[in-house]
This record gives sequence, C-alpha cells and structure tokens, in this order.
Amino acid sequence: MRFEKANRNLSDTVNGKWDAIVIGGGITGAGIFRDLAIKGYRVLLLEQNDFAFGTSSRSSKLVHGGLRYLANGQFNVTRESVHERERLQKQYPHLVKPLEFILPVYERYKYNPSFFEFGIAIYDLFGRKWNHGKYSDQDRKQKFHELDADGLRSSLYYFDAEVDDARLVWRVLQEGIRAGGIALNYCKVGKILKDHEGLISALQVHDLVSQQQIEIPARLVINATGPWTDELRTQMIGEKVIRKLRGSHILFASEKVPVNQAFTIFHPVDGRALFVIPWQGMTMVGTTDLDHPEIFEKEKPEPFMTAKEMDYLLEAVNKLFPEVDASENDIVSSFAGLRPIVSMGAMAPSKASRTHKIFEDGNLFSIAGGKLTTFQRMASDMLKHIRPNLPRLPSGRLPTHDGIFPEMSKELGIEMQERLSGILGFSLADFLAEIPSDELKPLGSTPFTLGEIRWAVRHEMVQHLSDLMLRRTRLGLVSAEGGTTLLPQIKTVIQQELEWSDTEWAQEQSNYLRLWHECYSTPQV
Repeated sequence: MRFEKANRNLSDTVNGKWDAIVIGGGITGAGIFRDLAIKGYRVLLLEQNDFAFGTSSRSSKLVHGGLRYLANGQFNVTRESVHERERLQKQYPHLVKPLEFILPVYERYKYNPSFFEFGIAIYDLFGRKWNHGKYSDQDRKQKFHELDADGLRSSLYYFDAEVDDARLVWRVLQEGIRAGGIALNYCKVGKILKDHEGLISALQVHDLVSQQQIEIPARLVINATGPWTDELRTQMIGEKVIRKLRGSHILFASEKVPVNQAFTIFHPVDGRALFVIPWQGMTMVGTTDLDHPEIFEKEKPEPFMTAKEMDYLLEAVNKLFPEVDASENDIVSSFAGLRPIVSMGAMAPSKASRTHKIFEDGNLFSIAGGKLTTFQRMASDMLKHIRPNLPRLPSGRLPTHDGIFPEMSKELGIEMQERLSGILGFSLADFLAEIPSDELKPLGSTPFTLGEIRWAVRHEMVQHLSDLMLRRTRLGLVSAEGGTTLLPQIKTVIQQELEWSDTEWAQEQSNYLRLWHECYSTPQV
C-alpha cells in the first residue's frame, strides 16, 4: 500500500464507533494499540505529529535495566526492566542487540570497585544470566587504550542492549496494523466531546494532511501522549501530574571518538551517570537530565540541546578520553527529548522514579512515566485496567515475532542482512522483492541505503522530509549538516514515489534544514 498525501480520506478511513482510540504514536501508544488490535478490538491510533516524533525517537537508544536505578533504590524498576530487556532481545533479534558496557571505576568515585561489582551481579541475577566481569590492565590497553588511566582502579564489564528506537516503534505499529488496527500520523485531537454523564462520546480530530475535520466516536480513549499527558487530561480534570525532564545527546564521527564497546561513566563535576555508545557507525554521548521550562517549548518547534548541556557532555568525553580533545566543531549532530516523569515534587531529576502510573478519569485512561524498555509491561497493565470497559471478545494471542530473515543475495553480506531483518521484520521479504539490488548499497559513510528510502516513502506513511531523515532513517543524525549532500539522491526517489513537484520539494527541504539547524545541530552561542 502506498501512502501519497493526496489519497488520504479521513472520513472513509475512520468511520463508525471505535472500541478504543489511542492518542499518541510513541512506543507506549504503539504497544497498547498493537495489543488491543491483536485481541480483536476495533482500535484506532492517532498521532498529531509523526510516529515516534517525541520521546521515542530521542532516547539513549538503549534497552536496558537501568543499572543506576539500583543506586537510587529503585529495585523493582530495575528488575522489571532487565526482564523486559531479555524479552525484547528474543522478540526483535537484530533490532534489539546485545551491547557490551565498560564501567571504569576511578579513585575519585564515591564508591569502590566492590560496590559496583555487587551491583552488576544483582543486575545479572535479575536477568537470569551471568555475563559480567572485569578486564585486566593488559586487556584494557589492547581493547580500549584511549581510556583515561589516571586513577583508574578497575575496568568492569556487563551487557545491556541497543536499539534504533524509532524503528522499534514502527515494528510494533506494523504488528498492530497487520492485526486489523488503523494508525494515522498527523491527526491532531482537539476538543473532547462529552455526553450528559460527563463521559467521552467522541473526539474532534483535524487531519493535518488532508485538512479534514471530523468527529470520531469511541467507547473509551487512551491518552499515551507522554510529556504532553496533562494537555489532554485537563479537558477532563484540572490536575497536572507530569514533570518534563529534558535529556540531550551529542554524536561524533567514530573516527573522532573511537569506541567498540559502550561506556558507563560518572560526570567529573556532579557524578551523574552518562553513556558513551557506538551507534549507527557514530559515537553517541548522553544524556543530560534537566527540568524543561515551558518557555523552551515556545522558543523552537522541537526540544533542543542548550550550550550549557553541550559543554557538560564535552567535558565528560574529554575526561574519559583525554587524547581525543573533542570540541564543539567535532559534533556531527545533537538531539534532545522530553521524559514524561510522574511528578515527585522537588526531587533531583536524576533520582526521579521511572515507574509508570495509570490515571482513570471517566472513560479517559492516561498512562505516564515508565521507559522505552518497559513499554510491553505498560501496555499489559493498561489492558488489564480498561478490560471492564471493553466488550467481551474471544481472547486473542500475541504473535510470535519473526526474527528469521529469508535467503538473500550473497552480495549483501551478513551484516546488511541482519540489519534489514531488524528494522523491517516480516516486511523484509516484500522489501527484497520490490527494491532493486543496486539500491542496497550504503549511502556515503552511513549504514542506510537508497532502497530503505524508497521503501519508507512508499509504505511507511512518510508525510514530510523530516519524517524520512530523522525517524524512518537516521540520516539526519549520522550525516554532516543533516545529510545535505544526500538530498539530491533522495529528491529523485521521493519525486518518483510521492510525485512531489519541484516547488513542494523545495519547501520540504527548506523546512527540514531549518529544523535541523535549530534543533539538531550545535547550539548557536
């Protein structure tokens, strides 16, 4: 199925009453949508921007237990997260992949090596595996000799997992769509319409693609809008519960900051835990953890990293790898996202709990908190909560997740095969049948291909150039200047598939590059 803008008709697509409407196309909404669809309910998902636009494309790209949560006493969060990490690696092989972490312990740290060794042991016990230890000085010098050795007491290692978060969202959405659900991006929910009992009867929806406005009736509504939970919920109740915390990251070319393993470090100034991660052929450093003032949301169209955050992250990199001498000019891109933390008052951001909570306001059910790793547990909890409000149906069964890729051309190589299997899942066979083999070569120094671009604009509801560059692929993050030099090739494919005129392309390109410079480059000091 193709998704050209001109062919979208909201009235025809969403007619009738829905058992449930899920608002929010991030990982939490996608998980709830998928599980409802699989169980046979008539479910519609609406996202006012693009799928994974918010927090779910701006995470630290990890499926992890949250080792630092142990130090904060959040044992249940860690246990649940580790269990979910193991589950996701089995469900989505080649997308959720094991990643080795090095934890260097220095004399300046508050705790000694035995404290961290004990924490890592508990971590592995929660995951029912035993895959950790420490490197000798000789091994350290061979495997990661760039590491600062001054005051280094021990080099511990353990395993978590990495992910392309936006592609995980799309995989989960596709499973829901395959089961009969309907998901639409760029559909903004406006006013909640209520019946005489004060319950939701319908939603006023504005399709930003076709410019249609329509009322959509529903038995119940699920608010999975993450950091923006309060904005919808206050139409039913005056209470506000969300504390928006901003996390920012910077990316370097791997040649500048070369790492083959990830590193868990503690900032030399405030001791906050940070990650240095090899991702998509780059080296990513993050994250900060700061309250996000409301004025920032009015200043630019998306969350952005501040100059102070950039300096903070650079300081950590240069302390860990003193020979690297990284500067602002070495940063290829940056990104910032908002975490939807259930408010805990004046608690320090890094100590705020990552547990999730469900709020019931009539037939509006809101879910907030949590983390990407635990999205399936959150979906399960929501379904248990709303089941009394839904019609009785024969019990559905969650599908097995196919991680086996079909036989492919030997010219592709195992690495490309596994990567495509991870991001496409059950669509891989169709992808290989449709896409010419000469479009499966990496673009520049990135892992992405022209074939993935063609497939995305043909099948993955791309409405804007930014959808393609920042979420369906990550070319905008891993290429200099947001991938400017690749745009002529991309233009050809988009015009072939979506029939954009030169004028439409010029406007989309201008909008994308302006957005990239405002929110994904280095701050203008």
